[in-house]
Amino acid sequence: MAKHIGIVSVSSEGAALCYQTICSEAGARMGTYRHPEISMHAFPLADYVRFANARDWDGVAGLLLQSVEKVAGAGADFAICPANTAHEAFHLVEPRSPIPWLHIVDVVADAASAGRRSKLGILGTRAVMEGKVYPEVLAKRGLRMAVPDAAHRERINAAIFDELVQAVFKPSTREYLRGVVAALAEDGCDAAVMACTEIPLILKQEDVGIPILDSTRLLARAALDEALA
Repeated sequence: MAKHIGIVSVSSEGAALCYQTICSEAGARMGTYRHPEISMHAFPLADYVRFANARDWDGVAGLLLQSVEKVAGAGADFAICPANTAHEAFHLVEPRSPIPWLHIVDVVADAASAGRRSKLGILGTRAVMEGKVYPEVLAKRGLRMAVPDAAHRERINAAIFDELVQAVFKPSTREYLRGVVAALAEDGCDAAVMACTEIPLILKQEDVGIPILDSTRLLARAALDEALA
């Protein structure tokens, strides 16, 4: 039997894409209309934003732990969180969690290593682009990274919270993100990480000139692999 997947949701758009990817890709491996059992819990995004904006990772961890306890109580064998920013609190969550987790940045790093990438451009919330989790995980794999400059980080962060998490997808924002990825490529990046789980909803591989690593779908596929292992 497949393992039961627990999804700890932070933003609805990212969690929905992750859930949809698991379900849509499971059929090819399990049979038509089949997918592993899945339970999801979500607090309002506003609760996470309040803590994340203050860089209060203990507060973020507290929410994640309450959510994982709920999906574990529903029978989940392991958990995933399709939100990169929340992983800044992962080190506070993992030792106290009732069930194991897959780490979204580990999954991205696995894909980068498999693709023989060496320097990754990171696009995400300001907390992610300025945070510790991507540098720490990538450095352990011998991977380098780059982030946009401060002005671009601010604009990307605003686009995420003012548009993408609210399912607003403007062509002008797509064009802007394409330009950011082009600049990262000029800086020597051989892949770009969509390190915000909503960015894949607006930016596609055909929009840019270097490979993009879609953290949302990569996590979903890793969860499906784990469930069927």
